[in-house]
Amino acid sequence: MKVTLKALRANFNLNQREMARIAGISKRTWQNYEQGRTVPSTAVLRNIEKYFNVSYDELIFCSGKRFNRNKDPVIQYIES
Repeated sequence: MKVTLKALRANFNLNQREMARIAGISKRTWQNYEQGRTVPSTAVLRNIEKYFNVSYDELIFCSGKRFNRNKDPVIQYIES
């Protein structure tokens, strides 16, 4: 999950504060998600899904048009 959230943020050139606002949470909570300390609630995932027009499967499996595997250095590193 932490990889997909970070990749989504990177693909849209957003900082952690902007993503936290979109998700309806604090910046610290967002940082915890990206660091794998905690996982987002269903409500937070729904906010992200709505804003970016992505599905739950896209978020969980880092798939779909929002996650360009060829361009995203985060995904390339994880898959190597």
